[in-house]
Amino acid sequence: MISVIYAIKLELKLNNKERSLMARHSGYARFGYNYALALYQRVKDWTVPDCQV
Repeated sequence: MISVIYAIKLELKLNNKERSLMARHSGYARFGYNYALALYQRVKDWTVPDCQV
């Protein structure tokens, strides 16, 4: 059995206003990703201290 995988490459032709909007949106998405990653790492590394009565 032969399987073929195709890839399509697209290029957006943006004007200056659209280009700046895309840059802002991608920057905000990156900020959100980094924030969530830092939050995950803090939660993962957090340990519950043993309660001694």
